[in-house]
Amino acid sequence: MNRTGTPAGPTEVPVWVTRLNEGFELVYLVLRINLVWMLLSLLGLVALGVAPASVAAADAFRASRHGAKVKALPVMWESYRRQFVTATLRLLPLMIVQLGSVSMIWIVIGGGASGSVAPLILAGLAVVSATWSTVSAAVLVAVPRVRRQDLLVAWRLALLVPGTVPARFLALILLLGVWIVVCSFLWPLAFLFGAATMIVVATALLGRRVELLLEDLEARSAATV
Repeated sequence: MNRTGTPAGPTEVPVWVTRLNEGFELVYLVLRINLVWMLLSLLGLVALGVAPASVAAADAFRASRHGAKVKALPVMWESYRRQFVTATLRLLPLMIVQLGSVSMIWIVIGGGASGSVAPLILAGLAVVSATWSTVSAAVLVAVPRVRRQDLLVAWRLALLVPGTVPARFLALILLLGVWIVVCSFLWPLAFLFGAATMIVVATALLGRRVELLLEDLEARSAATV
């Protein structure tokens, strides 16, 4: 008791309580964004909906930075509607490369092309192609500055940037592989948190870092003019 007769309590909330609450809020945000991502992907018949839905999810995560409250559905719907064409044009070719690469890897693993060294070489090339195209797609999703460029410039930046951030490139691929393995054993996680989890990871790993890299490159280019 203090002198006024009221119980004395802590002067501030413990840090661990704050961190725990932030963790719960992030998990809830990922859940909401993932559900909206699935709805928007289905709205575009999956093939044409995944790209703008992923961009919309990344925009929602960026809007939630610094603890801002985000209403997932209206924020993502506005981004999805506004960027449907541009996001699809930029990401669909990379998605096709991913699909072809994974198909080749699956054929080799399944023994459908055994008996020579050539299929193993093709499988190795397919692994490189799949990983590079995945990170390039993540750059387009996570970095609005790249998406806003003209089509050819956006593709060029998306293909070149992963080589400038090798540690983040490898971290993203490693985390993606771990997450795929976890979701394959615990399929409800894939349904509830699947795509949104990797989108928030890509946004955290690549978003601000690539933005700063591009700003630095622009500043150097302007200084040499």
